[in-house]
Amino acid sequence: MAEPAGAPAPSPERYTLFEAAWQRTACPLSQLWVEYLGLGGTVDLFSLDAFLHGVMPLAPVQQDVLANAINEQLDDLYRAAKVPYLHTLHASPVGRDPLTVLDELFDRWSHGSADPA
Repeated sequence: MAEPAGAPAPSPERYTLFEAAWQRTACPLSQLWVEYLGLGGTVDLFSLDAFLHGVMPLAPVQQDVLANAINEQLDDLYRAAKVPYLHTLHASPVGRDPLTVLDELFDRWSHGSADPA
């Protein structure tokens, strides 16, 4: 499905942005296309390839679906590269009111403790 008649073509920077992000994923075009279809994309493989190389426009909604597919690939790639934590982090102690915790920390700090934790 191409861009609707009369709709403006995306800027060259937009094509470049998509192509660069796709290249960072190192995802084969066929795999990206399957991901794109799974998210509701409706264009064929050749049209997707043409868009990624700046040859053919794509409807804005289809650009959003493609952006989602590429972003999911980037999330997977960079999630695997993140450094794991040694301890499980908790937002706040179970059953404790966050304002109470802040009051206790402030009291410790105001009574001369250099380390409020």
